[in-house]
Amino acid sequence: MSSDGGAVWTQIDSAWYNDGGCLIGHPDSANVIISGGQVTSGGFGVSVSRDSGRNWTRFICSSGAADFCYALALAPSEARTVYAGGQVSGSGAVYRSTDLGSTWAGTANSPTDTVFGLAVSPDDAGIVIAATPGGLFRTTDAGGTWTNADAGAGFRSVRFLSDNGDTVAAGGDSGAVLSTDGGANWYSINAGLEGNRVSCLEFAYRGGDVLIAGTRGASCWMTDVTLGVEERMKDEGGRMRPGPTIVRGVLFVEARGEKREARSELLDISGRKVLDLRPGANDVSCISTGVYFVRAVSRELSAAGCSKVVIQR
Repeated sequence: MSSDGGAVWTQIDSAWYNDGGCLIGHPDSANVIISGGQVTSGGFGVSVSRDSGRNWTRFICSSGAADFCYALALAPSEARTVYAGGQVSGSGAVYRSTDLGSTWAGTANSPTDTVFGLAVSPDDAGIVIAATPGGLFRTTDAGGTWTNADAGAGFRSVRFLSDNGDTVAAGGDSGAVLSTDGGANWYSINAGLEGNRVSCLEFAYRGGDVLIAGTRGASCWMTDVTLGVEERMKDEGGRMRPGPTIVRGVLFVEARGEKREARSELLDISGRKVLDLRPGANDVSCISTGVYFVRAVSRELSAAGCSKVVIQR
């Protein structure tokens, strides 16, 4: 083991917590830190510091002996809105602050199971997804109602792509799932990750958007989730867009150059080929709804590499 270089840890929040469960900093202010956990006397607790951890204001949201705050999430579109999630009286609980942690109130309703992860849409502070053992729960009205997304069970973590309210990933005991419509529908992304339990997730950028998963007993894993072309035929100026586009059950793939016979493949979310494609119109009316990728076989295709398409009915 290498030397620690003289680094020393100093306790900054005294002994108020029996167990600390989560910690976030504010992206617009290095001075603001918010932490959550279980208070020493028992209860769902949140602490807020506005001077880089020198002083703290503490809140006991509930006082049950087993109550616990496991998750915190800021709303990117509203800098002063924060959500805290966890467990109260054996059930899921979510609290919300609209003044950067100065006051907290429980949302009108909560997921039915313990909240281990929270993510707020970059586009709308009222759209929140909670990761729980009982599944992924989604609200579009700041916690007024929650709907089970039918994505499976055993979830621990959920993350929105930082600048895209459509793209969100979640992970847990059965691996990882991805949504490209803000959490309304979910698809498994476990190719290569089979059998690994995901405990945490984070998006990063490496020449394209990638998703990094921390797993229990199997280190970290990474997958490319760059999403490519949207399912539109025209841009905002009314001009035709190159690349794969779906209109009324027909997938259009444009080819450039002299080799008009250049081909591509339609892959499902796990990377399996489901259809050979040719430049021009391709009938996909019999393909099941979901997220697919068009992979170029020839460089003559204008949409070289992989581009996303969404088949809907």
